[in-house]
This record gives sequence, C-alpha cells and structure tokens, in this order.
Amino acid sequence: MFILDLNLRFAHFLQPYLQDISLALVATCLVVYGDKVNGFLKSLVSSWVFLARVMAFILMCTFGYGLLTLWSQPLVYWGITRVDLVYRPALILFCFCLLGVLAERKRHL
Repeated sequence: MFILDLNLRFAHFLQPYLQDISLALVATCLVVYGDKVNGFLKSLVSSWVFLARVMAFILMCTFGYGLLTLWSQPLVYWGITRVDLVYRPALILFCFCLLGVLAERKRHL
C-alpha cells in the first residue's frame, strides 16, 4: 500500500510538468535520430548546387527541427495523458530509459 501511495503522489507531482516532459522526450528523440533525418536530407539534395545544399541544411536545422518539435510534442503529451494516473510514472521512466538505451546503441553516450 505504501508503494501505491508513493506512486500516486509521484504521479500527482508530475502532472504540472507533463508538457515539459513530453517536450524533453521529443527533443531527445530528435537528438538521437537527427543523423537519420540529416542523412535523408543529404540524399535528397546531393545533386544540388553547393549554395542550395547549404540553404537546405540551414532551413532544415532552423525550421524543420522546430516544426517537428512543435507538431510532435502535443501528440506525445496527448499519449501520456491517456495513460492511467497509476501507470504514468512508470511509463515516463520507461520512455526515458528506452531513449537512453537507444542513445547508447547509437554511441551517443
């Protein structure tokens, strides 16, 4: 009963920070998989003129990643809020641990 009560208190403590947590999850995913996005962009623009390739890279880094973050953060927030309050802390902990394992596999750590 003590563990369940502690878990519920932790879930209520996390409630005001869920938007920040979802933003952190999205940003971490973009850091871990940004090289894949950049590789895809590189394959698309490899035949372009140098100045056009540089502009495409600048636009992707400034606007592309920003839009990806802005559009996917509400979806992650929506997904987190759909999970029952009792399971929410475990889900958040699992997601961050999974991202840590994925980052380790990609040699980011």
